[in-house]
Amino acid sequence: MQREFLLNLLLLVLINLLVKPFFIFGIDLGAQNRLPPGDYGLYFALLNFAYLFQIISDFGLQSFNNRHVSQHPQLVGKYLPVLFSLKVLLSLLYLLVAVVAAAWVAGYEGRAVRLLLILLLNQVLVQGVLFLRSNLSGLGYYRLDSVLSSLDKLLMLLTCGVLLWFLPPYFLSVESFAWAQTLALGATLAVVGAVLRSKTRVRLRLPQPADRRWRSTLAVLFRESFPYALVILLMSAYTRLDAVLLERLLPDGRLHADVYAAAYRLLDAANMLGYLFASLLLPMFARMLARQEDVRPLTGLGLRLIWAGAVALAALVFFARADLLQWMMPTRANAYRWDVLGLLIWAFVPMGVTHIFSTLLTADGRLLTMSRFFAIGLAMDVALNLWLIPRHQALGAAAAAVCTQLFVAGAMVVLCWQRFRWRLSWRQGWPLAAYGMAIVSVGAWIFTRWPENAWLKILAFSAVAISAAAVLGLLPLKGLVFLGKK
Repeated sequence: MQREFLLNLLLLVLINLLVKPFFIFGIDLGAQNRLPPGDYGLYFALLNFAYLFQIISDFGLQSFNNRHVSQHPQLVGKYLPVLFSLKVLLSLLYLLVAVVAAAWVAGYEGRAVRLLLILLLNQVLVQGVLFLRSNLSGLGYYRLDSVLSSLDKLLMLLTCGVLLWFLPPYFLSVESFAWAQTLALGATLAVVGAVLRSKTRVRLRLPQPADRRWRSTLAVLFRESFPYALVILLMSAYTRLDAVLLERLLPDGRLHADVYAAAYRLLDAANMLGYLFASLLLPMFARMLARQEDVRPLTGLGLRLIWAGAVALAALVFFARADLLQWMMPTRANAYRWDVLGLLIWAFVPMGVTHIFSTLLTADGRLLTMSRFFAIGLAMDVALNLWLIPRHQALGAAAAAVCTQLFVAGAMVVLCWQRFRWRLSWRQGWPLAAYGMAIVSVGAWIFTRWPENAWLKILAFSAVAISAAAVLGLLPLKGLVFLGKK
C-alpha cells in the first residue's frame, strides 16, 4: 500500500503542479490585479461565505461514499443512484439557505447577492465533481482520479484566460470572472459523470420520492452520513470564517479582505499538497482498516512527507514574502501585505498535520470524537477574530487562523495516539525537529546574507530543503528507487 501511495502521490503532485499554479498565479491573481480595488475582496468574502454553507450541499456524502465504496465496492450500484438523487435535493436546499442567510442575516444586498448566486452555483458544481470522483477513488481507480483532479482548473485556464487576455477589457468584471468558472465546472461535471458511467455501468437518476424503497434507502444513507456532515461543517467554518468576519467587522472590510485574500491565495495553493494527501489516504486507510492491517507505517510515511513539504513551503514563503508579493502584485505590494502573508503561511504546517491524522480518524469512523475538538476550534477561532480583527485587521485574522490550526492539529495527533497507540519515538521525532530548525536557520541566513537576486535565493533554499529532507530520512529514497525499478 505504501508503494501505491507513493506512486499515485507523485502522479497527483505532477499533474497539479502542471495545471493549478497557472490558474492560481495566472488567472486568479490576474483577475485580482485587473479588477477595481475592493471588487476581488468582495468576491473572496462571498466565496468564503458560500463555503460556510457547502455542508448542506455535501452533507458528508463525499467522505462517507469514499470510505463506504472502498470497503464495500460491490454495493456501488445500489447506493450511487440514491446518493446522487440525495445530492440533487441537498444542492437545492443549499442554494435556498445560503441566499436567505446572506440577505437576512449577513446583510448582503444588490450586487453582492447576485454575485453570491453565481458562486453558490459554482460550489454546487464543484461538490458534484468531487462526489462523482469519490466513487472512482473508492473503487481503486486512483490514477484515473488523479488525472481528473485538475480537469476543472485546466478548463478554467481556457475560459478565464479568454476573458482576461483575448476579450476587450470592458468584458471583465467580477461577475464575468465567476461565470467563466461556471462554464468550466459544468463541462468538468459532464466529463467526470461520463467516465464514471463507463466504469460502473450505473445510471444516475433524479429523486424519486414516490418510490418507498428509494425513501427508506435515502433515510439510512442520510443518517449514516450525518457525522461526516458535522465534521465538514465545523472544519469549513473555522477555516473560512476569517475572511467573512474581516469583511463584516471593519468599515473598510472589503479592502482588508482583499489584503487577506492575497495572502490566503498562497496558503490555499500550498494546502493543495495537504488535500492531495488526504484524497489519496482516505480510501487506502479505509481499505487497510477493513482488512485489519497495520496503518501506522503508512501514517508515518504520510507525516514525514507532509512535514518536509509544509515546513519548507511555509519557510520559503515567509522569507521570500516581499519578493513574492512584489512579483504577484507590483502596484499593490506593501509592508502590510507582507506581514499578513508572513504570518498566515505558517498555518500550513498544522493544516498539513491535520490532513494526515484527521483522514485516518475519518477512515476509522471516529467522526463525532473529532467533531468535539473541531467545535472547540471553531469557538476559539470566532473569539480570537472578534478580539483581534478590530485591533489588528487582517493581521489579527491571520493570527487567529494560525492559533486555531495549531490547536486542531495537536488534538488530532493526540486522538490518533490514543486510538492506534501510535507513538512518535525519539528515533522518529528528532529528524522532524532537526529538519524544522535547519530549514528556518538556513532560510534566515540565505535570505538575509545572500545577494539581492531573489530567484537565486529561492533555488538555493529549495536545494537545501530537498537535501536536508533526504539526509534526515523524510524522503523515502529507497521507495522511489523501488518505484523506478518497477
